[in-house]
Amino acid sequence: VGALPTLLGAQVAFDKLESLQLADYREAFASGEPLSDWQTLELRGVTFRYADGEQGRGFAVGPIDLTLKRGEQVFLIGGNGSGKSTLARLLTGLYRPHDGQILLDGHPLEPDQWEAYRSSFSAVFTDFHLFDRLIGREGASPDPDLVEDWLERLAMEEKLHFDGDRVTNPQLSQGQRKRLALLLAVAEQRDFLLLDEWAADQDPQFRRTFYQALLPRLRELGKTVLAVSHDDVYFGHADRLLEMRDGQLRELTGQQRARASQDAVGSLDSV
Repeated sequence: VGALPTLLGAQVAFDKLESLQLADYREAFASGEPLSDWQTLELRGVTFRYADGEQGRGFAVGPIDLTLKRGEQVFLIGGNGSGKSTLARLLTGLYRPHDGQILLDGHPLEPDQWEAYRSSFSAVFTDFHLFDRLIGREGASPDPDLVEDWLERLAMEEKLHFDGDRVTNPQLSQGQRKRLALLLAVAEQRDFLLLDEWAADQDPQFRRTFYQALLPRLRELGKTVLAVSHDDVYFGHADRLLEMRDGQLRELTGQQRARASQDAVGSLDSV
C-alpha cells in the first residue's frame, strides 16, 4: 500500500513524457550542424495539443501560420496560459507539431533535418537550466573577444569568475543568472535567439539596457530574435508584434499595435 503513491506518481510522469512525443532513442548522439543561409522560417498550419489533464483539459495551440524573416526582431505577448511558451517550443523544435509543417525558404523540414534545425537556436526560457561552461560555435571553445565584449555589455565582468571556459561561481541572483544564461546563448553563435521574458528579472535600469542596447547589438550580429515580453513601453523597438490568445496567434499592426504598446498587460485576458 505504501508504494501506491510512488507508482501513481511514476505513471503520471510517464504519461507526461509520452504526451511530448519525443524522438525515438538512439544509441549515438548527434547534434547536427546548424542549418545556414536560410532567409525565411515558416510555420504553416502548425498545431499542438496537450493530453487531457495537462495544461487545462487538453489545451490546444493552433493552427498557427507564421513567417519570420532572417534578422527580424519580433516580440510576442499574451496572457498567462495563452500558449506563448508552447509556441516557443514548437518554433525551436523542442515540440514536434501534431499537424502542419515547418518550412525553411519554402521547403518543409525533412526528418533528418530536425537535429540541424534545433541546433540553429539558442534559447533562455523562464524555467531555464543554467550550465556553468561556455561553449562556442558547433561545440568549440567560445570566441574570447565575443565573450569579453558581452561580459562588459551585461555588466558581469566583475561578477563572474572563470577557470578556462567554466564559470566557477554560478551562485548568483536571478537577474544575474539570466544575464549569464544570455552570455552562454550568445557564445554559441547560433542564428536564432529566443528569449522568454528575459528582462522580467532585471532591474529597471538594466531592463532599459536590454531593449535599447543589447537587442540592437544582436541585430548588428545578424541574429534573428523572438522575445516574449510584457514591457509595453519598449514595444516600439520590435520589428513586429505578435499576440497569443487562447492558443491562437495574430500579428498586431496599426492601431492594434498602438493600443498594445500603451498598455500590454491590461489589454490581455488571462486564460
